[in-house]
Amino acid sequence: MSHSVPLLTKTETRSSLHWFNWNISLRSVFDTICGGPTMVFVAFALAIGIPRNMMGYFSAVLSVACIAQLLCLPLANRVRRRKRFILLLAVTEPVLVLLAILAAPTLPEAHRPLILGAAVFLAASCLHLTRPFADDWLATTIPSGLRGRYIGRRIRFISFAIIAATLVVGLAVDAIGTNNIAGLTTLLVTGAAFGIAAALSLSRVTMHEAVASPRYQVREFWSALQNHAFRRLLLGTLIFTLPFFFAVAYYQVFNLEVLHMRPWLIATMGVGYLLVKLLLTPWLGVLCDRIGPWRMLWIAGPVYAVFFLCFPFTDVGRAWPIMIAWAFVAVADGIYGVAAPASLYATVPVDGARPAYFALYNLVSLGAYAIGGLIAVPLLGWLAGIDWALGPAKLGGYHLFYALCGVTMIFCTLAVFLFPKSRRTNSLYD
Repeated sequence: MSHSVPLLTKTETRSSLHWFNWNISLRSVFDTICGGPTMVFVAFALAIGIPRNMMGYFSAVLSVACIAQLLCLPLANRVRRRKRFILLLAVTEPVLVLLAILAAPTLPEAHRPLILGAAVFLAASCLHLTRPFADDWLATTIPSGLRGRYIGRRIRFISFAIIAATLVVGLAVDAIGTNNIAGLTTLLVTGAAFGIAAALSLSRVTMHEAVASPRYQVREFWSALQNHAFRRLLLGTLIFTLPFFFAVAYYQVFNLEVLHMRPWLIATMGVGYLLVKLLLTPWLGVLCDRIGPWRMLWIAGPVYAVFFLCFPFTDVGRAWPIMIAWAFVAVADGIYGVAAPASLYATVPVDGARPAYFALYNLVSLGAYAIGGLIAVPLLGWLAGIDWALGPAKLGGYHLFYALCGVTMIFCTLAVFLFPKSRRTNSLYD
């Protein structure tokens, strides 16, 4: 997509990029504290009486919210004052979360899941509705000669913010307790305040009103689906990531409710994961260019399977297998984080309806997480009645749930055959 965009002055560019970094740093703290599957949000939901098996519903509504980009295309195509539009919805997102957190404990217990779920859905919808504009805003602000360096610096800001927030939150939850509703509410309110500050920081970023607005037409999706390589990639991605559609929503439930891990220990485990991933990602990017994403994914699949199969070997007072698992799965996540977009770029044509490819890829992927979250709820209810033991492995309830994810991942690794095999990963930008 090419735009005829008035150039910013050097001062405007430097100031805008500076405030974009502030925005993503503050936003990362908000996501770390208030995100649906995070430790604080899960602990709060459990503390106010929401059954732990229902956490899959929150994962589902977060994913379903991505459809806002599709349902609101007529509105998005007619927005004129885009900066005001982005700021309004950016502030609305954390405010909705804030109001739901304050209201939920005061409501009848039966209504609490509905209120929290509705707030999570509406807040995520605000984020997705502004995404086409926000991405275009950032892309047209970064000078072409600085994109690589700026994006790399931006990733470091995100990583440092998440690591710092994870450590502080872990110590805070450990101090106040996972059943302390007032304390958890205070933490979530603090997280929402960071979200509001992140939104307000965008007001300092310069936007030229002449920046072209992205346009979408429904028929572009059909054009994308006619691309054979893209269809294979889409199917391969869905199969390869199938176990995660069920598993992601229950990581913190497993840590808190099944293993009874102390919050500071969960935070330490998360920071170790982030550090391994942060240190390896630059090297993995070079490796991806050298051997191609297809070969790298053959490494990631078995690592993911072993990760899930570590869960059955954990129990109360024996959390070390899961801690080791999170350290080495960071390698697989680093590989997938590089190889997946590289594979996508290799299937997207140089011209034509390119935005439709990315929108369809996101819609299908997030939609699958929504379906997986819904299926996981009754599945866990059924597994709850099973209590098996096999040597050092415990196969009951959540342990068996993750063991099934691991076995499934072994077969899902074969989906790599559907990914493009070429080493050339940057065809989109040729």
